[in-house]
Amino acid sequence: MTASAPPPPPPSTPPAPVTGGRASSRWVAPVVAAVVAAGAGMGVGWLLWAGPDSAASGTGVDNAAADAAGACQAWQRVPAFSALANGDKDASAHFDRAVGAASLAHAAAELDDRYKSLNEAFQDVHMRLRTFKVEGAEAEAAHEKVTALCADLDD
Repeated sequence: MTASAPPPPPPSTPPAPVTGGRASSRWVAPVVAAVVAAGAGMGVGWLLWAGPDSAASGTGVDNAAADAAGACQAWQRVPAFSALANGDKDASAHFDRAVGAASLAHAAAELDDRYKSLNEAFQDVHMRLRTFKVEGAEAEAAHEKVTALCADLDD
C-alpha cells in the first residue's frame, strides 16, 4: 500500500469575487430616476417660460403664428450682412439660419395672409443670399426691414 500525499494547506486569503462588466443593480434605478426627473424639469421649465400665450408654444400643424415667431427667433441670430460679406468664420451657419427663417416665414404666409409682408421681406433676403448680393445700402435696408417686421410681431 502506498501512502497518499497530504492535502494542500488552505489559502491564507479568500479568493476575490469576479467583477464583470455589468453595472450594479443598485445604481440603475437612481440613474433612471434622475434622467426622468431632469427631462420633466426641463419640460415644465419650458412651459413656464414660454407660457400659453407665446406664439412659439403653438403646437398645431396650421399654426402660422408659431412659424412666424420661429422665423424671427432664428433671424435674431443672423448678423448684419456686412459681417457675412467680410468673411465671418460662421458665415455658412448664418446663411443657413437666414434661409431657414425665410422658409418658416413662407410657411406662415401660406397659412395666414397677415404674414405676407414678412414673407416678402424674407424672400428678398433669401434671393440676396442666393445671389451673394449682401453688400451695399440696399442689402442693409433689406436686413433692417426684416428686423423691423420681426420687432412688430413682438408687440
